[in-house]
Amino acid sequence: MKKAILSAFISLTLFSCANEEKKPEIETLAFEQKNIENSYKNCDPEKGDCTFISLSFPVAEGGGRISQKINLEIESFIQNTVDFTESERIQSTLDLVDQFLLNYERTANDFPDYELPWEATILGKVIQQNEKLISMEFTIDMFTGGAHGYNSINYLNFDAETGKLLVVENLFSSEFTEKAAQDFRVKQNIPEGASINDTGFFFEDEKFHLPANIGIYPGKIVLHYNAYEIAPYSAGSFRMTYSKAEISEYLKF
Repeated sequence: MKKAILSAFISLTLFSCANEEKKPEIETLAFEQKNIENSYKNCDPEKGDCTFISLSFPVAEGGGRISQKINLEIESFIQNTVDFTESERIQSTLDLVDQFLLNYERTANDFPDYELPWEATILGKVIQQNEKLISMEFTIDMFTGGAHGYNSINYLNFDAETGKLLVVENLFSSEFTEKAAQDFRVKQNIPEGASINDTGFFFEDEKFHLPANIGIYPGKIVLHYNAYEIAPYSAGSFRMTYSKAEISEYLKF
């Protein structure tokens, strides 16, 4: 009898331990702002003719699995935005800043008459955070030569429970694309029945698609197309704004 009781106790203990191992990680997410700035030969950006880079972006604190996953996505986004060369893999944002200035120096050395200063400014911030979702906005200003610089607004959205980077399909039901397409036509005065590209847009295969950049603010949602995405640079950016109540039936979050 004692052996049966002991066996049952051990089985119950092992079962409890197994259940504990299966419990999802509970991690309280908090963000601090990280700022990194540097300039070529310590020039002063305020005085003009100065190559500089300025990065300000949120960093998840705590060091847990979810925090690390989110931070890796943020760093990857910043790196892909700033590092347009095919240089060796950059390990951190500090290395990215050094590489940006080095790329400028190489360009200036290769072309002695080159006098155009470069600029890279990224300002990122958390625009909404709750127990289910984290949304961030990044304002970007870049100039590395050429006829004009590049300005954009980008958004990163995360599942707060897993740290997963969310894409359009994770945010809206498939029916929302049709609604947004109809609204876009009305806003841009595109005749019903005409091609979506009839007034100068260049949607691929002449088929409307939602933008990659979706901003989720408290109470509203922004669909943002950056310059070059669906129209020439001269046309600028395009955005549509909805209240959450207005499109609640299409939301997956």
